[in-house]
Amino acid sequence: MKLSLNFVVRLLGMLALASLGWSVGRSLSSPRPDEMQEFATQLLTLAGAGLGLLVTPRLTIEPLADLLRRLRAVPLADLLLGGAGALVGLVFAVLLAVPLASLPRPFSQYLPLACALLLAYVGATLAGTRKRDVADLLANLRRSPPAVALPPPEQAPPPRRLLLDTSAIIDGRIAAVARTGFIEGTLIVPGFVLAELQQLADSADDLRRGKGRRGLELLAEMQKYAPLPVEVVNVEVAGATRVDDMLIILARQYGSPIVTNDFNLNKVAGLQGVKVLSLNQLSEAVRPPVAQDQRLQVLIRNEGNARQQGVGYLEDGTPVIVEEARHLIGQTAEVIVTRLHQTQTGRLVFAQLAQSS
Repeated sequence: MKLSLNFVVRLLGMLALASLGWSVGRSLSSPRPDEMQEFATQLLTLAGAGLGLLVTPRLTIEPLADLLRRLRAVPLADLLLGGAGALVGLVFAVLLAVPLASLPRPFSQYLPLACALLLAYVGATLAGTRKRDVADLLANLRRSPPAVALPPPEQAPPPRRLLLDTSAIIDGRIAAVARTGFIEGTLIVPGFVLAELQQLADSADDLRRGKGRRGLELLAEMQKYAPLPVEVVNVEVAGATRVDDMLIILARQYGSPIVTNDFNLNKVAGLQGVKVLSLNQLSEAVRPPVAQDQRLQVLIRNEGNARQQGVGYLEDGTPVIVEEARHLIGQTAEVIVTRLHQTQTGRLVFAQLAQSS
């Protein structure tokens, strides 16, 4: 025969409350009880047994099942905190067990247990309701004061912003420079620069339309693949109508340099105290040096404009204009640099054929 948990609990509750009723009756009776006291003790015993048989499941199984069901939804951190609170409550119950044990029977038998259960419940409840305060207290206890006062950490400087000019976007080299890691910060494209690119792309002139479309395509590619963030900022600049003037005013407001290939904008911005990053100057700075009277090996590719000139190119694309070399197109010739000429867009190298020995 298989006994159910409900039946076992009812039986244990009946025996426990019957024993409690008998103990209460004996404690209230005289050392030599008479028949009335014996009868009262028996009634208390039977009442305890009947009460235990009826209410024990409601006091044990049902609350325990409800508690387990609720515990499944409680986070582990809350369970651990509640367990710690219950443990603290049991510590106080142990301290109270000594005076409670000196009470007459049956109070000395049951009050310590009841006090332990009550204090454990109170400790767990308080720990659960004040978990934030408990967590802050534990964090403060773990945090030890530093032996030496350290200076406050320096705030990180704001990210650098670089204003892009229309010419720099159309040129496209700014994307390659950004990939090399030589510049850092955020590339800013003002809304009026984007409007100028769109105006160029809608132009009736083929050359201007091609430049505008190339600039829009390069800008879209930079937003997707450039290592530096590219932001389009819609700002209104009062007191100016030309794009160059608005760029200079915006650069002074932001304290940011302008990235451009425009020679005139470079000069005007420099006169007004605005820093300019010129891609042409950067290109010139990284080109291999060529000095006057230097001997070079140049492949003559095209014919020049005058005096039977031939035109070749250095590895970096610098044109080399060679006098009296038109007849050598398609051949490699040794030339001597005669002079260098710097233009707004780069440099020109003039040379003559080396005299064969």
